[in-house]
Amino acid sequence: MSALLMRRVKIICTLGPATEAEPVLSALVAGGMDIARLNFSHGTHEIHKRAAERLRSVAKSQGKYVGLLADISGPKLRVGVLLEPLNLKVGDSVELRETDDSPSHDASIPIAAFGTLSQLTPGETVSFADGTIVVKVVGVSASRVQGTVEVGGILTSRKGVNFPRAQIKLPSLTPKDIADIEFCLELGVDFFAISFVRRVEDVLHAREVISKFSPRHAHRIISKIERPEALEDIEAIVRASDGIMVARGDLGVEIPPEQVPIEQKRIIHLCNTIGRPVVTATQMLESMVHSTMPTRAEATDVANAIFDGTDAVMLSAETAAGDHPIDALEYMARISSRAEKELQNQELTLLNRPEPSRETIADGIGYCAEQLTRYLPIKAIIAVTESGHSARVISKFRPSVPVIGATTNAIAARSLSLSFGVMPAVVNESSADTEKVILSALDYAKHIGLVNDGDLCVVVAGIPFGVRGTTNLVKVQRVGDGFLVNPDL
Repeated sequence: MSALLMRRVKIICTLGPATEAEPVLSALVAGGMDIARLNFSHGTHEIHKRAAERLRSVAKSQGKYVGLLADISGPKLRVGVLLEPLNLKVGDSVELRETDDSPSHDASIPIAAFGTLSQLTPGETVSFADGTIVVKVVGVSASRVQGTVEVGGILTSRKGVNFPRAQIKLPSLTPKDIADIEFCLELGVDFFAISFVRRVEDVLHAREVISKFSPRHAHRIISKIERPEALEDIEAIVRASDGIMVARGDLGVEIPPEQVPIEQKRIIHLCNTIGRPVVTATQMLESMVHSTMPTRAEATDVANAIFDGTDAVMLSAETAAGDHPIDALEYMARISSRAEKELQNQELTLLNRPEPSRETIADGIGYCAEQLTRYLPIKAIIAVTESGHSARVISKFRPSVPVIGATTNAIAARSLSLSFGVMPAVVNESSADTEKVILSALDYAKHIGLVNDGDLCVVVAGIPFGVRGTTNLVKVQRVGDGFLVNPDL
């Protein structure tokens, strides 16, 4: 079986100008992209619609179930439109002013700031472009700030703005975000990444907004951790979310750089303990925006995130706007595949597996399925699932063998694209016939070379199949048999 199919760590690729050509997108799907990210900080609805439609078409032609993640921009502060770049030098006096997207015609720096400039106080700092330019605040008026450049550089339009360590009140979702969410629901996205989550109420508010537009379906929310306030409420945020993204770009501007790896490890550990998927993102293979191969430090960064217990790693500019998007994915897949081979090596890593909840049958059965792989020569776990829940539960216990998430609908299959070690599969059988669904799933595992006749598999299912929340069956199945395996091996 190919290393591509065996890889358990999931890879998210951001779509953008570099992926518009169908051959490039086709190569990304074939190369192992598990989830495609649409970044709503850039592009129009029409651009994102075309990208999503191309993705669905290419994935269908290859028989793949690639998840679609909408990254909602949130109250991201950005520089407005500059008629030309500003060369800011240390010691320069500058003025910042709140504005809309109209071009700046004076020497001030326009900022789309959601009423935040007036909340600053003298002595605080304003960072631009991921902290590469820094201005110290010396004076504040209603909508303008006077400052002195402490770290200079060339400032261009639309660069990000941060107020490190300042206590700023911001809306959790802007009117643009709400319009984007409504559009994404029409588009049929599988995941929403909510930016700049600060407290658990932000997650609940996002879920309420999404449910208002789509009350009949549960949509999966990935909370992006990029504000220091979120670190103070992190456990509640993790429990209220369907997944977490460690967004190291903005987080690394808001807190000291030396603190970022500590918080990354802490967040991943907490997600592993609670059983929520976690994505490590930002600048993972940044040099490959222009280079044909990553630096050794970048390869080490990816591997260490996997050793920490991340479920997924993400490529941003590397695939969205880079010169070598296909190479970036190939290297990410190679590094991930090699690193995850060491996950059982306790000299290098010790994965933190959660304890099963005593309140849910599904947790107990998922835990038992993982434990069986330790004592029997199990080749795979077959999770027969209507909604994907059973497979997600098994995934959080980090079994050492692949998990086939067998379902009868594509939406559930795509929802599994973020789950560690889970290979989504759609089986075309009546959802009322559990035995046929199980046998179809086993046939699929044989077809892709995961198992052969005579191999042992663990089957997890709910009877009757098709009823959500009924995970109540675990059995050991010999491939090729129609009945429970004879215990006399």
